[in-house]
Amino acid sequence: MYTIEYQGQDYKCRSDETILEAMLRHGVKFPFSCRKGSCHACIHIAEKGRLSEEAQKGLDSQKKDEGCFLPCLCRPVDDMVIAARPKRSRDRCATPSEEETESGVHSPDPEMWQALGEGSVLRAILEDFYSRVYEDPRLSPFFHGVTMKRAIEKQFLFLRQKFTGEKVYFGDRPRNAHHWMVISNELFDYRESIMLDCLRRHGLPEQLVERWRALENSFRSDIVKDKPWNRKIGDIEIPVSGFDEVNLDVGSLCDSCGNEIDAGVTVRYHLRLGNVYCPDCMYSIGE
Repeated sequence: MYTIEYQGQDYKCRSDETILEAMLRHGVKFPFSCRKGSCHACIHIAEKGRLSEEAQKGLDSQKKDEGCFLPCLCRPVDDMVIAARPKRSRDRCATPSEEETESGVHSPDPEMWQALGEGSVLRAILEDFYSRVYEDPRLSPFFHGVTMKRAIEKQFLFLRQKFTGEKVYFGDRPRNAHHWMVISNELFDYRESIMLDCLRRHGLPEQLVERWRALENSFRSDIVKDKPWNRKIGDIEIPVSGFDEVNLDVGSLCDSCGNEIDAGVTVRYHLRLGNVYCPDCMYSIGE
């Protein structure tokens, strides 16, 4: 096992993993896309430590002289100090995936959307995926109280917005949506393996499977944690559990009995789940 120093922090890298895999395992926000050394989105500089020939595979002589290497291909042979490649030395023709990954912004992906049947294949994938998740003893507890139909619809709209740029998703961002869930890197990878199997079962080309993987991994640091986070709205933190009361500005439905609730009625709602309870049900539900 080797020590990798990055941005002033030390991280352990196992002998059987690449530096990229180690960074993601530790929950570090780290640019990447293809994981195969093709896109060069993860390119970094080794300030200290030896580099194997494989770590610089496909790089030109100038980049090699600078100490550039590809963390997705690099299994360290020494303790290392690594750093992001300074912007002034990056190619002016950097690939879109490199620029998008570093900024944390993913541009619309028309090729992906077309391959997903403009939604029809995406829905089939999500139906397949969530049918497996809801039967999985490790993953199903995270969806207690949420119908499969609702989970599919929310994820469909979230991904549609990512792949098309259409403003169709109005739910929580990944950090808030998963703020109460204690999820390890191992569980994140387990969930990912099920999704990737579903993508391949429905015929998504391998290069698009890797792009999908890159998108999901860009949210890893917002999801993986060893204890719950409070939900954040701007600078305000919302507790993980408990209830509050609010006077509705618009009508809604009770999440307990299903009856309509008119605007102007005071209701009770769960701080984490956001479930709304009408006056008849608001004090009959527990934490």
